[in-house]
Amino acid sequence: MKYPIVPLTKVGLLRAQIYATLKRPYLVVAVVSYLLIALLISLYLNKAPSFTSDMEMVLPGTGSSNSVTLDDIGQVVSQTNTPFAGGGFNPRVNYKEMLSSRGVRARAAKTLHLSLEELGQPKIKLTEQTSIISLSINAFSRDLAQEKALALYESLQTELSNLRADEVLRRDNSIKQVLDQYRERMNSTRKAITDFQQLSIVVSTEQMNQLINTLYGVKERQLYVKAESKQLQQYINQLSNDLGVSPKLAGQAFTLQSDVEFRAYSTELKESITQLSEYSSRWGINHPKVKAQQKRLNFTRTAINQRSNQMFGGNSSEIFNSLNLDLNPKRSELFADLIDAYANQKGNDSMFYDLGRSINHLSDQLIIYSREVVELERLQREFNMAVAIFTSTAARLEASKADIFASYPVLQMLTPPSYPIKQSSPKNIIALIAAISGFLFITFGLFILWQRNNLIQILLKKS
Repeated sequence: MKYPIVPLTKVGLLRAQIYATLKRPYLVVAVVSYLLIALLISLYLNKAPSFTSDMEMVLPGTGSSNSVTLDDIGQVVSQTNTPFAGGGFNPRVNYKEMLSSRGVRARAAKTLHLSLEELGQPKIKLTEQTSIISLSINAFSRDLAQEKALALYESLQTELSNLRADEVLRRDNSIKQVLDQYRERMNSTRKAITDFQQLSIVVSTEQMNQLINTLYGVKERQLYVKAESKQLQQYINQLSNDLGVSPKLAGQAFTLQSDVEFRAYSTELKESITQLSEYSSRWGINHPKVKAQQKRLNFTRTAINQRSNQMFGGNSSEIFNSLNLDLNPKRSELFADLIDAYANQKGNDSMFYDLGRSINHLSDQLIIYSREVVELERLQREFNMAVAIFTSTAARLEASKADIFASYPVLQMLTPPSYPIKQSSPKNIIALIAAISGFLFITFGLFILWQRNNLIQILLKKS
């Protein structure tokens, strides 16, 4: 016998048992895997408890639009678009990245007197088709989890306020530069207008309008005076024809009638004629009284002729003797009307001539004004354009500066940070499911490996 039978010692028995066990490797792997799963489950259940606090934030979904009309300036429209108007821009994504940024987390950690590692990384979720941002963060205590969520929200609001303030500051600097350029242009156009007004006779376009109105008024007055003068001329002609005397003769007749010496001679003439008629009817022409009265009459007539010739020239006495106004008061009134109409007609003719000279002077002045007003209006248009650009730009920039939420929309707290009641981990149900799943997968996998030869044979027979 080559190998004799030898009784086993305790050491040999143990060695034999190990050899017998190693002949079943799947059993060894199964036991080791089960122990590893049990170890992992035990470590998971024995770790420190963790609590999760969550909150929701919302962004407004509609914009705003304001329109203001300013007198002598124009209309200013201030419009804030909805944050989701642009297809390539979504502020929720920006805010999500900001919540995860180091600056926001560092400010929140400093508020809680924690380090960045102790604060942890928040979990942020964006709900589709909404403007809601969900945030959750873990901590080892209920109060700390709630404080972390609130600190992150306040840190984000502080960061947004800093960004808005920085945007307003940078916009103010750019606005100041733009307005300085517009103000310089406006001042230069104003100086050009002032220099032109100092060198020209036209200082405003209102002078041109006033001159045109004055010229139209003078022309209208001239037409009225011309029509009135023509009417008076027709009246004078008709009245002169009816009375058989010209306005000049009528005036001279009134002058003689107002002369004291002529009136005395006229009175003497009347009395002489009366006495001569009376004496002639009583006695003959050779009677001494009749002859004496005839000499008196001849002397009076000679005196009247001499006075008339002395005042108005030769042969005037016969005409004026036929215009004795004392005999007919109505005729005297017509003479007065004729003289008054003639005087008014002459006055209108003089006024018509003066108005014509005024029209010529105003027309010449209008030619000068028209040349200067064209240049003044050009300068005024440039100034008005500069003023309009400056004022409208200033108003528009001020209106846009007032909207501090254009680039960074308002972020509101939809639900405050929750106070966790149950711990988020470890959870017994998760440990149980993990243990059962691990045992099943390991057992099923080892069984497949153990029976792989038989399974292969079965498959080959079927094929």
